[in-house]
Amino acid sequence: MTKNCPHCGKKGRFHRHKRGIKISQNDFESTKRQSRFHGKGKRSSFNDHTIEHKIAFLGNPNVGKSSLFNTLTGSHQHIGNWPGKTVERKEGHFILSDEYFSLVDLPGAYSLSARSDEELVTRQFIVEEQPDLVCVIADATRLERTLFIALQAMELTDNVAIIINMKDIAEKECIDIDTQLLEKKLGVPIVYVCAYEDDSIIRIKKFIYDALHTKKYLFNPAMVVYSPKIEYMIQNISTQIEDRETMTKYPTRWIAFRVLEGDSLVKDELAKEYDLEDMETKIAQLAKEEKFDPATEISKRKYSALHHIVHDALQGYEDFKETVSDKFDRVLLHKIWGYPILIAIFAAFFLLTFYASSPIIDGIDWVVVQFSTWVMTSLESANSPAFLNSLLVDGVIAGIAAVILFIPIILIFYALIALLEDSGYLARSAYLMDRVMGKFGMQGSSFLSLIMGFGCNVAGIMATRTVKNQRDRTAMIIANSFIPCAARLGVIAFITGIFFQPWLAALIMLSLYGVSILLVLFTGFLFKIFYRKEDPLPLIMELPEYRRPRIRNVLHLTWEKAGVFLKKAGTFIFLASILIWFISNIPFGVAPEYTIAGYIGRGLSVITKPLFGFDWKMVVPLLFGIPAKEAIISALSILYSGGGSVVTALKASWSIPQAISFLLFQLTYAPCFATMATIKSETKSWKMTALGFFYPLIVTIILTVIVFQIFTAIL
Repeated sequence: MTKNCPHCGKKGRFHRHKRGIKISQNDFESTKRQSRFHGKGKRSSFNDHTIEHKIAFLGNPNVGKSSLFNTLTGSHQHIGNWPGKTVERKEGHFILSDEYFSLVDLPGAYSLSARSDEELVTRQFIVEEQPDLVCVIADATRLERTLFIALQAMELTDNVAIIINMKDIAEKECIDIDTQLLEKKLGVPIVYVCAYEDDSIIRIKKFIYDALHTKKYLFNPAMVVYSPKIEYMIQNISTQIEDRETMTKYPTRWIAFRVLEGDSLVKDELAKEYDLEDMETKIAQLAKEEKFDPATEISKRKYSALHHIVHDALQGYEDFKETVSDKFDRVLLHKIWGYPILIAIFAAFFLLTFYASSPIIDGIDWVVVQFSTWVMTSLESANSPAFLNSLLVDGVIAGIAAVILFIPIILIFYALIALLEDSGYLARSAYLMDRVMGKFGMQGSSFLSLIMGFGCNVAGIMATRTVKNQRDRTAMIIANSFIPCAARLGVIAFITGIFFQPWLAALIMLSLYGVSILLVLFTGFLFKIFYRKEDPLPLIMELPEYRRPRIRNVLHLTWEKAGVFLKKAGTFIFLASILIWFISNIPFGVAPEYTIAGYIGRGLSVITKPLFGFDWKMVVPLLFGIPAKEAIISALSILYSGGGSVVTALKASWSIPQAISFLLFQLTYAPCFATMATIKSETKSWKMTALGFFYPLIVTIILTVIVFQIFTAIL
């Protein structure tokens, strides 16, 4: 039966009354904790006898959350994006006692305030998906700061458990945690572990299992009691929205918090049902009269409560105790010496990449030449048609060889990136570069995007999601095409290894990377001048403790990143090699310059030859490199090798100015198709996508012309 509206008396099933929230001056009693939900185990669709549990991993960046997730799930994981968002979603599973535990690695976040996409999807998942358990990962060496998000999670759901990580580092710093006292104070189950110990992984699995099955752990999350002024406002808002029709899955008290803290998303949802103008006026008036900011008061009270809890539960902990990381940072983050050290570290990075990969590439090239010669001899002795012989040797085998030539470079590059990341220095490089990049209108967090772009421009563009300022993010997306990806790194290492001595090759490679960074900074400066003005945002990031890189973690990161790249590159290079062979051999039996590729290359070489010395054989590989830079080596192999050594052929065909110009041009001339698609996906703009293609092309042409003319005059 439809009831009359208690506010206006109107009757109707779909009637929605616009109610204004009033804050009265009446006394109020202490609020009771809102009723919570507790997710139940669900029957899995793949096996009626297997129970499926949904587990969420929540925590700040750099607390080892992803390391724990990777170790627990192993290869049983997949990566995608959250619906409608560009934020990465990682899911995996493990099986224990014939039960299926589905893990979701929520994006790293410092709070659940929804000021970024990461915080928004995290908050929505906890409430909308109702996981059976929310595991908050905390850092034992930064317990007070990393437990802040746990208090926020406990305001959303009772199903919270805490995994304190970094036990090994805490023990080295003589920090002892009384987990039983911490459990009692916070009212949630806690386990103290090290992500890299097998024993800890077993304990975590048992901890999660016990939290869901036994009465050993009682979920009674602590509720922070705020000052009378805050509780007064919370009570009045809560009372008036208890019978709301929107945001029904969110606890009433939590909604009151968000209103007081000015959460625009929550207020927009409530505005569909309530008139918020009077409420906001009253809050502002009370805050002015009492001379306090509700949002600041709420945060201060949370941190104050955490400080007392952590202080009681920790022994050997000092607020201002200088750690080993602090001592290293005094040198590595020094305002003067930090930059030469940064340059030296990355110079060693590139030197090691080159020196380690160069002999392997030479060995692979020798094996390929011997194998190609043997195959060609065998086919000719069997009277195989010349057309088929050329297709197999110059097309198929050359294409496979091009893929194999990339493997040592890619693996070494990503292994070194993983070492820097796992040691804690990669985050510090962003912090150190913040001051420099800020001069050009960019944040230090853009440096992480730059580093990721050295592996793949797609990954570099996706890494710009950590840049909060829209102008900086757009500038970094466009400038990412100037960052030489691993495919271009392969071309650089391959060609410099042919024409220059190892020490000079490493110096040239480092110089080329320096040019690319200068072009990135130049792009940021242009955006600072011409793009719409926005207030610069400070770089806020948590610097992880320095630690010895774990081999298992480095191997996992290397395989995860290199595997995806090689799978994509391998498929494309092989198919591109076959296509390149056909274009460069049709019509068959004629001189190479009279094939389809020859006509295209000779047409363009009329312009490129006088400007920067590119003949048609140099132009064609660059054209094939537009879809994917991996195809450049393949095209060079097909056009120059002739069944012999591509190394010998290139050395005989190119001059030093031509080699330098080719290296510079391919370094930055145009993004690949995958990068273009990512630019469109991230910016949602065809205008920016076109800018991302033509801007680096024009800049590269101008720069290459200048460099070629200078080196031609000198040499």
